[in-house]
Parts: sequence; structure tokens; C-alpha cells
Amino acid sequence: MAIETPKFTLLQKDGKFEIRKYEGYISASVEVEADYNHALGEGFGILADYIFGNNRAKTSIAMTAPVTGQAVKNQKIEMTAPVTAKQAGDGKKHEISFTMPAKYTLDNLPEPVNTAISVYKVEPYKAAVLKFSGYMNEKNTVKKIQELQMWLKANKLEAKSGFVSAQYNPPWILGPFRRNEIIAEI
Repeated sequence: MAIETPKFTLLQKDGKFEIRKYEGYISASVEVEADYNHALGEGFGILADYIFGNNRAKTSIAMTAPVTGQAVKNQKIEMTAPVTAKQAGDGKKHEISFTMPAKYTLDNLPEPVNTAISVYKVEPYKAAVLKFSGYMNEKNTVKKIQELQMWLKANKLEAKSGFVSAQYNPPWILGPFRRNEIIAEI
């Protein structure tokens, strides 16, 4: 059985870079204050608990991919990708997100028991994406964000939001076989 991912239309491909038009979706997220790797693990655990049935309806919600993370800025950044992490200026606060399966709306998605979890609608958006394999860690994420920033500049494009790290595989998948992305709304 394939794991559901956010739907998008591919607008342009340039090697490992793509421009995509994402359809809207529902996202569940949690802010975690920790370094990147710990925030991702802690946020994943909180959101996994929610989708595995710790919600008001006591219903399991299918796992989707990717898990995303983004640094949290002083104000909320609307754009997220499947599971996202956002980092604050001090590098300690991240937003970790899961994209909810397409069958859910804000009206029929089970309500989280954990009040730290936010559920919101992500409107359709256009994004630049850098695809790569390997393990996602803070050092590699920073390097890949810089690579996407250089590609954006070379193509006279500007990121409208923070950069989102997206991981599509469980931790036991070997590095060369992992699917990762850095995503920026443009």
C-alpha cells in the first residue's frame, strides 16, 4: 500500500530542482523547542500519538509522507509541507508537521487531545523544491537550503516563506534510498 503524499502539478524540472503547484491540504503541527534533530524526533512522537488514536474520536488516521520541519519565526508562517520543521532565529524552536490524508477537512478531522497540536488548512501554493537522498540532519539541511537559495537566485526567484525540510522515509531506510526535499514557497 502506497503512503499518501500531497498532490501537486509539476511545472518545471531542472535536474534535482523542481517548480510545483501544490493543491491545498490539511496540516497538523506542533512547535517544539529543541535543536533540529531532537525537535524532529519529539514532534514526530507527539503527532504520531495523535494519528494513532490519541484524539477525541479515538480514531486512527493514516500516516502520510513527508514529515516536515521548519524553523519558527516570530510570526506564524502559513506555508508548510507534509511534515515540516521551522527553526527560530535562535535555532531552538521548530514546527513539525504531518499532512492529513486528503479525505479529511477541518470539519471531519478528529480533534487532537493534546492542545499543543494545531490543525489548519494550507491553501494551494507554488513552490521551488530541491530533491536529494541521504540522512536529514541539521548540517545537511543547512547545506541543502543554501543550495536551493543559490538556485532561486540564479533563476531570479524569491522564497516567500521559510525553507521546509521534508522527509519521506522511516528511519530504518538506508541513506542512499531515502527521499528528502527542501521546499520553499515562491
